[in-house]
Amino acid sequence: MSHTPSLERIQQALEPIFPIELRFTDYSRPEAGFKPAAGTLYHLFVISRRFEGLPKIERHRIVYEYLKPFIGHGIHNINMTLLAPSESRH
Repeated sequence: MSHTPSLERIQQALEPIFPIELRFTDYSRPEAGFKPAAGTLYHLFVISRRFEGLPKIERHRIVYEYLKPFIGHGIHNINMTLLAPSESRH
C-alpha cells in the first residue's frame, strides 16, 4: 500500500465500529509543498455509538487500531473528529 487509501477502504477498515457517519478528507496540497510519498494530511470525521461514554484518547486508540495497516503506508498525518451520536448535531 503505497498510495492514499480510498474512502471505501477506510469505510471497510472501520466497519467494526458501525459508523453512523464517516467522512475521510484529503487536505494534502502539492502547491503547499506537500509530497504525497513523504507525508500527506487527512481528516477523518466519524460518528459512532461505539464512542458513547468513552474519553477522546480511547476513541483515538480504537480508530488507530483499525487504521494501523494504512499508517505510514498512504496515511502519514491524520486529524480526527470522533463523536458519539449524543455529541453530534445530527
